[in-house]
Amino acid sequence: MNFNLRSISLYLIYLLPISLITGPSIPDISITLVGILFLIHSFYNKNFFWIKEYWVKAGILFWLMLIILSFFSSIKLQSFVESLIFIRYILLVIALNFWVIKTKKEFKNLLLIILITLSFIILDCLYQFYGYTSFDGYGSDIFGFSSNSHSSNFYGRLTGPFNQQVPGSHLSRFLFLALIFFNKYIKQSIFSKIFFFIFVFSALYITWLSKETMAIATVFMGIIIYITIINVNKKTFFLAAITFIFLLFMTTKNHTMFNDFTIIESTPYHLGLKIDKEFQCINDAKRICKKEIVTNPEFKKVINNFNKSIYYMIYLDGINMWKDSYFTGIGLSNYEDICLQENFTRSAKMNYGKCSSHPHNFYLQWLVETGIIGLFFFLFFVFFIYKKIFSNFSDSNVRLGFITLMIVFWPIMSTGSLLKNWYGIEFFFVIGLSILTTKKLS
Repeated sequence: MNFNLRSISLYLIYLLPISLITGPSIPDISITLVGILFLIHSFYNKNFFWIKEYWVKAGILFWLMLIILSFFSSIKLQSFVESLIFIRYILLVIALNFWVIKTKKEFKNLLLIILITLSFIILDCLYQFYGYTSFDGYGSDIFGFSSNSHSSNFYGRLTGPFNQQVPGSHLSRFLFLALIFFNKYIKQSIFSKIFFFIFVFSALYITWLSKETMAIATVFMGIIIYITIINVNKKTFFLAAITFIFLLFMTTKNHTMFNDFTIIESTPYHLGLKIDKEFQCINDAKRICKKEIVTNPEFKKVINNFNKSIYYMIYLDGINMWKDSYFTGIGLSNYEDICLQENFTRSAKMNYGKCSSHPHNFYLQWLVETGIIGLFFFLFFVFFIYKKIFSNFSDSNVRLGFITLMIVFWPIMSTGSLLKNWYGIEFFFVIGLSILTTKKLS
């Protein structure tokens, strides 16, 4: 029974990096099954040694606190259900470290699958980038997904196989973990260094092309940390980073995407950038036609006028809601419902609906939805995760795990909701992998 259950879970984890491309449903079913099978194994064998780890205790304590706080929420049933099923994320991290991945070979196989998956995403995005035209924006990927098919604010944004604006953030979360495969599990040779070089600069290049500001910023942070604390493949990584920066400038200067438009209006509001795209007329190639595009604001415009941006307005709504319930919060997944009510001053949002579904920063989300108490227990959990990482910080692979944690836990950025299954699965999956770097596998 032990062998069969673990084998099923192992293959579900092997498939997880691939299934994450398909959307939230399959990955969510997979990690839920892994969690259930892990609990069956633990109860059947009366084996709960894993609960002795401090980060495990902190994670379970955080989950229990979410359940308790749900009884103080505005919409109790909704909050209780969200709190209850949140355990699947915690169980994913625990099962990954104490049951699913037991050997170096299994960890190597998982890292290889991640590396292959990321390489596919990179190639697919490059194919989409190659198909760019001024009229249509980026072309379709190999599955036929086109960013321009969604709405005008997706214009000029890579989507790759995800069919969403997420390839940059996905690469940023998994990039440095994938490098463990090169640093530990592959024989150092000229060919491995060339592959390492190509993989790194192309991953950085696609992250930048994705125009996902937070992904770009955190990857740049990762580059600096890598060069500072990692010695394995350091020269090759530095050369790849330099190549990426060179490509960045060359693309900006020469690619049509950056030179075929005129800015009509630029504001910090949502969809605050209005541009005219110029292209050869379809019926008369000698004439230049124009197409007006309304898209997301320029980053520098948002930074310089942050108090007028949609991010500020959403954060302000969150703070206003939190003021009604400092210690226990409004309840998990209650943000949008409470926002739509008139019991607080709602911010006026230009070119946007009345309310967002979440505060767009998971630290603020815990504060608003679970209060000071919930945020404290989340930070308590994060503290023991870092404590575990620092227990074996001399290992270069553990340091790569540290870089990954810095990227996912970086507080000053707009994020998805940890209650949404796709983002939550990625978030806790990379946490589990980062902690796994500290273990001595057989």
